[in-house]
Amino acid sequence: MSRHERFQPLVVAATSAATTCRSAEIIELPIDAIGQQRLQYVSTLAQACGTQAPNLKARAQKQRQKAVPGMKDVIDITSRTGKTTRHLRFKDPLTDEWTKKKLGILGRDSILDMAAKAKAWQDDVAAGRSPNAGSILVDDFVGGEFTIWGEANKRSIADDLSRYALYLKAFIGHKELGSVTPNDFESIVQFLLAGNRAMRRGKLSNATINRALMAGRAIFRLAKKLGYISTNPAAGVDTLKETPPSPKALEGHEIDRLAKPLPTYPMLFQLLIRLLSVTAARINEIRQLRFSDIDYAQGVVHLRSTKSGEAQTLPLTSAVLAVLTALEEFRRPGNDFLFPGKSGKGPMSAPYKHLRKLLAEAGLEQAGFHLFRKTAAVQAMLLPGMDILTVSRMLRHKSIRTTEVHYLATPHQRLRQAANDVGEMLQARLQGGDQ
Repeated sequence: MSRHERFQPLVVAATSAATTCRSAEIIELPIDAIGQQRLQYVSTLAQACGTQAPNLKARAQKQRQKAVPGMKDVIDITSRTGKTTRHLRFKDPLTDEWTKKKLGILGRDSILDMAAKAKAWQDDVAAGRSPNAGSILVDDFVGGEFTIWGEANKRSIADDLSRYALYLKAFIGHKELGSVTPNDFESIVQFLLAGNRAMRRGKLSNATINRALMAGRAIFRLAKKLGYISTNPAAGVDTLKETPPSPKALEGHEIDRLAKPLPTYPMLFQLLIRLLSVTAARINEIRQLRFSDIDYAQGVVHLRSTKSGEAQTLPLTSAVLAVLTALEEFRRPGNDFLFPGKSGKGPMSAPYKHLRKLLAEAGLEQAGFHLFRKTAAVQAMLLPGMDILTVSRMLRHKSIRTTEVHYLATPHQRLRQAANDVGEMLQARLQGGDQ
């Protein structure tokens, strides 16, 4: 209906009343769509007839609200159109001001569901959480408070943000924090398991999906801590079973093969390989080391960037000291990093290109820099009298189980030697018994 058609009955009524000048016709005009234009028509008509215009606004139905019996701080609000909505009044812990939040619409939504929702919100308020906080979009929360908190408190914040952007954002980024459910995360897991070339190439590994799920848990764990939600929707979602990766380590003859082409590479790269090998440290731990981290008095090297985020040290052995002495020649003014970046600021980037080329020249399987940490662990276990507890401490693992499962698959030569020793011992005893 056009605006002109909408007011046509008013025009006809006004014309008729102006002709007869009967004030009754003015008062009986329909008032279902009272607006400024209607008031102007009536005012003009009244002047023509020499009468006072009626107060049409006073006759319009006002919004009404009433308390719901037996439900504390719950009210029903009826609009001018007759629709009744149910609300909870509460003092918002975030703003310390009284406010209200809609529970539902009478006649459409379940009375029991609205009562349950009211109870949950009242429990939130009692616990110092705001029912309104959950209305923040996940994307806004991640880009705001989670990022700020993570940069100050979480070493893996960059990984979490990357996983959120890759695997979670498309599913829950547009949703309110309080509306995300465990089913949402279950659906994400199933979608990623199936694989989708529009998102990633091929199927994702269980480990990758688990890391995405862990990022989701971290996001909603903080949201719960800050009072935005009462439960973490990702907490109860089961992780997928991961097959422990087979430890990849170099055997003695493979180390010799790697050593042959190594001198043809830049000296800083050579020293990096040597320091990784003699410390059994992680690549990022070594990259972040500074000359000021070397404590000659205590005989240790202080690690700045550990996987656990805790302060740790490396023993300043003669092998480590030899590498550090060689690195002094590459020290740059204004850059305290052992391995400075090309720009002169910050540490060097991990030289994966050199590593891939080196392994290829040595005829070895491609691997990351973690290869040298695992090699150090396996070679340590081959030493006479060495035990797994000592190796675990050398790797700075909290659990021996981690060392055993992920690092110390029995190397071929050790297994062969053990089988040979046991065979010879038993054979000698059995033969002795025959004599």
